[in-house]
Amino acid sequence: MRREIIFGEIEPFREGHYFEGMSKVLYLFISLTIILSCSKSDSSGDMSSEINDSDSPKVFDSWSPSFTDQTSNFTQSRNGSNGTLETREVTIDSNEEIVKSKEGDTDVNQDGDYYDITTQTISTYTASYELGSFSSSGPISILSDLDIEIKNEGLVNIDISEIDSGSVNITANASTDHQFLGWDGPSISIPTSMNPIEIEIDSDKQIKANFLNSINPDYRGIGFYADSIYGSIDPNNLLSFVDAFILDAQRYGVDLSYVRDNCYNIVIEDFGSAQASGWTEVHCVDSQVRVELNKETWEQNIQPLLDHPSGFYKDPYMFGFHLIWHELGHDILNLNHTCNETPNFLNQYSACEDGSNIYLQYTSSMLWFTDDNNPETSQDNKGFHRAVSNYYRLINQNPHTIKYSSSTHGDIPCPVPSSATWTREIGDWRYFGEVGEDSYANDWCYSEERIGDNYSEYIGSSKRRKILNQKISNYSIECFVEEW
Repeated sequence: MRREIIFGEIEPFREGHYFEGMSKVLYLFISLTIILSCSKSDSSGDMSSEINDSDSPKVFDSWSPSFTDQTSNFTQSRNGSNGTLETREVTIDSNEEIVKSKEGDTDVNQDGDYYDITTQTISTYTASYELGSFSSSGPISILSDLDIEIKNEGLVNIDISEIDSGSVNITANASTDHQFLGWDGPSISIPTSMNPIEIEIDSDKQIKANFLNSINPDYRGIGFYADSIYGSIDPNNLLSFVDAFILDAQRYGVDLSYVRDNCYNIVIEDFGSAQASGWTEVHCVDSQVRVELNKETWEQNIQPLLDHPSGFYKDPYMFGFHLIWHELGHDILNLNHTCNETPNFLNQYSACEDGSNIYLQYTSSMLWFTDDNNPETSQDNKGFHRAVSNYYRLINQNPHTIKYSSSTHGDIPCPVPSSATWTREIGDWRYFGEVGEDSYANDWCYSEERIGDNYSEYIGSSKRRKILNQKISNYSIECFVEEW
């Protein structure tokens, strides 16, 4: 028997047909649910506006404009198929993330190390009405390329916790049986042993961490011997010291290039019983440079260390550097010995007053890698680089003059005129000598030939003397007379 279902009215159940009635109720419920569901549009999870006169689902276009590389807030909109327009505000927050390259990361600039400080912009896009957010990472770029050379065995650690202040701290850690000596390199103005060291990240940096094997020390490529100028010195070519001297002065703002245009020479001579380690005679004559080194001193105290299988000895003093820089200071810079606490190469006890116990600073006690944490060994009182700076800039130095014994003549300051006369009175005689540049042969530094006139005159009361022989040597007169 066919039954009809009328919306809102269900025929009462008859006795004996209970289950049949239940089936009809369920059918009616399902049918109503389907009808009611079909009256709503499907917006695929997006917000929508319902149009009452249509039962068809709405379809929306994509949000426009799309996400690209926007850097400021913007508005997106989309259109529905039933004419609905939806908008949302997109807020952008951008932060620069700074990190240090780690072992295993991509070597961004492919320079073979992982010491670079990199930066990357992270942008977070957040839509209004709680419609979601996501983050986008920009390309990685180099903020500062830290080129750190490791000499011998050790590691460095970079702390970027203070990067907001524009600097990082770098700590050196020596390997077993090694010790850390200090930092130098193109980006370190004054080599220092401070550890850690603070480096400003305002440009690319090139530094070197110097470690030394404590068991078998080898100083080649470290400190003084790694310097671009000092490292070019060939101890078997003494003139290379002069070339380095000129270049060394240049980086301190002193132009000595004229020396190469004239005659210069360094020779090793037998000084006999003389105790001096070096000698120079041409004070105040800029066109002639001649330095003589004591053969005994050089062969016994310096040459064996230069021949050492590990290369140059650690101490520039033993390398002959201090000796030659001392003599070139006399000859080229026209300086006398000094007696003060300013680190320099011309301090000499002979310049001190009797009883002076001043501690003279020599290269052998100066530090290449300064330790500014310790006042006893700091840059201010023992720094090698401070000594060189004082030296070329004539800070607390003692200029040389041609001295006269006669009260009627003053001292001639350097450089002397082309034509100048030296005079001295001894007893009944007055002696003269030509000491200007014109009195030297053009190749005096090789030949030691003097062409100036040396003469004397009798000024005493007695006529019973005559001159037998005389010569001028190092601005002093030796005179032999005969009585009759």
